Amino acid sequence: MALRDGRGAREFDKFVADGSGNTGIRVVTTAHETIESSSGTVNISSTGTTGQQILAAVDVTGKQRIGLQFFNAGAVTATFMVYGSLQSSPGTYAATKYTQIGDSIEVTASNDSAYKSIATTPLKWVLIHAKVASSNADCSVYLSAD
Repeated sequence: MALRDGRGAREFDKFVADGSGNTGIRVVTTAHETIESSSGTVNISSTGTTGQQILAAVDVTGKQRIGLQFFNAGAVTATFMVYGSLQSSPGTYAATKYTQIGDSIEVTASNDSAYKSIATTPLKWVLIHAKVASSNADCSVYLSAD
C-alpha cells in the first residue's frame, strides 16, 4: 500500500514518542483570540520626522497577523508609521525601544483610507504614529490582530 501525499492522511503521523520510550498522540493547540483596537479621531498637527502617536502600544504577543486600516478626513495628506518592538515591556515610543515596520503609509486628503497587513511573528508590541506636511488632519487607525 502506497503512502498518501497529504500529511493529514497518514495515520502514523499523529503518534509521537516521549523521552521514556512511550508512545502518545500528538496534539497541537492554537489560541484564536482576536485583539481589536481603535485610536478614535485624533487631530494630527506634527510635522516632525517621527510624527505624533495616534495609536498607543498594543500587545500583539503570539498573534500571527495584524490588519491595520488608516483613515484621513483632513484637507492634507497624512503619513502613518507603524512601529514594532520585540521587548517585553517597551512602554511608550522611543527610538531605543521601537523600530519602524515597512515603509511609511501615505493617505491622501478628504476621507481617503489605506489598509496594511503585517505578519507579526514574533513581534510583541505595535504602535502607530502619524504626521502631516502642513496644517492639521483628523485621522484614525483601526487594528485587528489574530
